[in-house]
Amino acid sequence: MSRRLIYLLLSLVVVAWGGAFVAIKIVVRHASALSAAELRFVLTTLGLLVVMAVVRPPLRRIDRGDWPRLLLIALCGVGIYHVSLNYGEHFISSNVAALIVASMPVMVAVLSGIVLKERVDATKWLGIGIALSGVILLVARGTPGADLSVRSVGGAAVTALAPLSWAVYTVASKPLVAKYGALPMTTLAMGVGTLLLSPVALPKTLADVGGLTAGDWAWIAFLAFACSIYGYSVWFYALRVLPATQVAAWVYLVPPISLVWAAVVLGEPL
Repeated sequence: MSRRLIYLLLSLVVVAWGGAFVAIKIVVRHASALSAAELRFVLTTLGLLVVMAVVRPPLRRIDRGDWPRLLLIALCGVGIYHVSLNYGEHFISSNVAALIVASMPVMVAVLSGIVLKERVDATKWLGIGIALSGVILLVARGTPGADLSVRSVGGAAVTALAPLSWAVYTVASKPLVAKYGALPMTTLAMGVGTLLLSPVALPKTLADVGGLTAGDWAWIAFLAFACSIYGYSVWFYALRVLPATQVAAWVYLVPPISLVWAAVVLGEPL
């Protein structure tokens, strides 16, 4: 696959992920953070199993020594990332959440240098700094009267677990993707992550599900199929062929795209 095609697929990923902040904000009006994550990833896992049955990619048994890493990425990619982000949006605005998540490429750059021995030179650090500055500018000034409220410092701190866990997910998954393939590893990570989340989330999910509207279910489906199934599969494939720091840099496109989503869906003026 050419790099141009990979870049095109990644651009569609960040368009979907830009809408995720709006979708989560809408869903958590009627459901808890745990319920939103559980419903999203049950649908994600079922959808990935269907895709696996249709595509039938080559499969190999997971080596015993790789299971700890697999459990780590499953826990970070499903439970920690999404529950912390969903929970945090109860206490901070979507703009502040987008700003916190935008710190992820910095964390990936540090972790990939330590774990994967990827070289992060001065030019890359300069690019990361300029991009992060741009995110701050967009979040602070992109919307007249932008909501930058933080009702709970604890909520902001919990939200900060999201980019950290995604950085761990990105760096730790790269060797496994190269070994087992993007689609099988996405399916296994999402399935195991959902199983790990279910004992904690299922009771609350069963209590919340009756209060969800048709619109809520549509946004949950968007989160599952566009943001998770498509987004995670492309993310894993890109990690197979590109440096982790280069893939992570695409996250910087999410905040400006999320402003457009907020304008279209929520009527916030740009």
